[in-house]
Amino acid sequence: MVEFKELLANPWYAAVLIFITQILMLYLRTINILYTTNNNIFGAIWSNNGVAITWLLSMTIGMNSVLTGQWQPITAFLIGGSIGTYWGMKNDIKNKKNESKGLLKG
Repeated sequence: MVEFKELLANPWYAAVLIFITQILMLYLRTINILYTTNNNIFGAIWSNNGVAITWLLSMTIGMNSVLTGQWQPITAFLIGGSIGTYWGMKNDIKNKKNESKGLLKG
């Protein structure tokens, strides 16, 4: 099992973890915005908890990478964030299309 100190020391382990947490964080942030605008309190609270946990992990490792000059986690931070935003918005667009089809058939 990889210890947290080893994770911080190895830029490739850190990059993988940041990549995953950034995708999840930005996907959940996008979902959180949708829940909030739809006044879905339960969904907004739980998606916000997911955002907070993934943000904390990502930022902790990311700040260490900046301070130690590791480029791999920083690159993974940017790419993972872009993918997470794209994924969240793509799902929102798909859901809106499905809703409009249902209304037309209605």
